[in-house]
This record gives sequence, C-alpha cells and structure tokens, in this order.
Amino acid sequence: MRHIPLMRAFAELLDRLVLTPARNGKLDLLRIYLSTTPDPDRGWALAAIAGSLEFAGVKPALLRRLAEERMDPALFAMSYDYVGDLAETVALIWPMQPGANRTPSLAETVDALMSASRASAPAIVVRLMDAMDASERYALLKLVTGGLRIGAGARLVRQALAQLGGVEIAEIEEIWPGLHPPYGDLFDWIEGRAERPLPRAVAPFRPVMLAHALEETDRAKIALQDFAVEWKWDGIRVQAVCDGDTRRLYTRTGEDIGAAFPDVLEGLDVAGALDGELLVRTPDGALAAFNDLQQRLNRKTADRKLIERFPAFVRAYDLLLDGAEDIRALPLRERRVRLEAAVRTS
Repeated sequence: MRHIPLMRAFAELLDRLVLTPARNGKLDLLRIYLSTTPDPDRGWALAAIAGSLEFAGVKPALLRRLAEERMDPALFAMSYDYVGDLAETVALIWPMQPGANRTPSLAETVDALMSASRASAPAIVVRLMDAMDASERYALLKLVTGGLRIGAGARLVRQALAQLGGVEIAEIEEIWPGLHPPYGDLFDWIEGRAERPLPRAVAPFRPVMLAHALEETDRAKIALQDFAVEWKWDGIRVQAVCDGDTRRLYTRTGEDIGAAFPDVLEGLDVAGALDGELLVRTPDGALAAFNDLQQRLNRKTADRKLIERFPAFVRAYDLLLDGAEDIRALPLRERRVRLEAAVRTS
C-alpha cells in the first residue's frame, strides 16, 4: 500500500470532500479516512471538520502579512483579487523550500498551532509552510482560518463515525458535548476496545427526530387521530436545556449557540430540555421574518443594541426532559401535557 504522509492525507481528504457533491460519497470518504488514519491525526481531522478547533495566536491578517513579506505586496494583492480566497492565494504563491523541513503530521501541526502565541505565531507558521507543498499548505491555512467550506460538518462526521462503529448516531450525539479532541475514548468505544464513554457535559444535547416531507403515497396511510400538527415557524430548530444553574441553547445538530442568544438563556426557567423553534420579535412584539433572525445567527456574541433590535425567544412544542426525568419514551400527548404544565408554572 502506498504510504501517504499524514498531513498530505488530510489535505487529500479535504480536496476530495470539496469535489464530491453527494452526501453518501462524502460519508464514504470520511469513513475510509477514519478507518485508515492512525491516532491522534484522525481525531484532530475530526475536530477540524466538526469546527471544534480554534487557534488564538494565528489570525488571517498574519497570513497576509507573511505572504507580503515573501513577495511584492502589489503582486500579492492582484493575486488575491484574482483567486478570491486568502488561504488558496497564500498556499499557491508561497515560495517553495524543497527539503526545508520534514513534512509534519497533522497532530504535530495542531500541537504547534495550539502552542503559538501572537509573538511566536509568525515563526511557527513560516516553519510549517516551508515544510509543506501547496496542497498541504492549503489544508494548513484552512485549518488555521476555520473556513474549510467542504460541504461536511459535525453532523456528517458523527454519521461517518456511527457507520464506522456500527452504532446509532443518537448514541454518539448524546455523548458528543462531553468529548474532547483528539477523541481517543470515542475511537476506543466504536472500535470495540472500551465501553461507551459516559455523558460528562452538564445540560447535554439530546438527539432530535428531524422532520421529513410527506410523499403523495403517504397520505393514504395517515390516520388523523394518530398525528399532531404544528405550524411551520419561520425560524430554526433548537433545543433549550436548563440543568441547575447551567443553561444551553443547541441547534438541531448539537451546536451550542447560547453565547449569541443571552436573552434566550436568561429567560429559560423551565427545568429540563425543551424542543422548539428559535424566533425573533419585532420591537412592537410581532413575529419577525427569518431575515431578522439571520442578523443574530453565526455570531459569537450579541451586544445590547442587537438584542434590543432583534429580541429572540423559543416557541416550544415538545418537552424531552421534565426536570431530571427523561420522558422521551412517553407518547407525544403526554409530553405535551407536561410541557404545557411546565410553561404555565415557569
């Protein structure tokens, strides 16, 4: 079998994920990579694709400055304008340094970047890029900037892990918030070397059942008395969890977005886990459009002005945990009764 250096293997994975449009094709690529790549590199790759890595000492402005030091700034500006992507531009124009250094593994790369301060980051990034070819540099820079844009995220890598281990994705999603890169305990479990890790996070995410459109052939099978109908609200599916003094707000894929919605967390006083829709109001209290909600999504924080302009709230339609009691196995009608009682007394 052809030996591929581990950083290059990660770079090739990113390239193939970008060029593979089909979801099942991406799953195959991820599963093969995770099953053939040793620890801890596969764990760091998993964290990178899931968006769980951040390198405080390295910022995009640094990458541009380093590139401009290696070539004429005007030529770099024209190249950047033509390519349109900072990481790709720097990766392509960076002068080759054949034999400068041994190409590091992904784990070595992550370790170096994790240890980088603002003072030491320039030398570390230069040393890493000098040791890599253009493809590896591109993977490195995408790793640094957090902008992989490969059509794969946390949900897809968890699905690939589930397929790799022959387990239900719900089992992985329940313990995911308490796991940390490079996920040695997770791989030990799904590969049969250890028991399933216990959920360690306070106020953890619980996997949700996602909605699917009805087909025409489904209509004849529906008995109306067996179904409940909920309006399609113009927001995003969320899970709001209150566990003692800890409050969290998760997306349907388990991403914690509570920091961007402190007003929602402050108003969350129903002990347990609510399933619902995240929405915003207009200043006069009417339901706002989805475009207004987008003003607050994908932010790390929200200032007072933004909160006052786009106040957010959750419209609950299910109760997953009633206090500390897991009630997901109960019929929806019973959960709904408990939800209404919990909301009335909150």
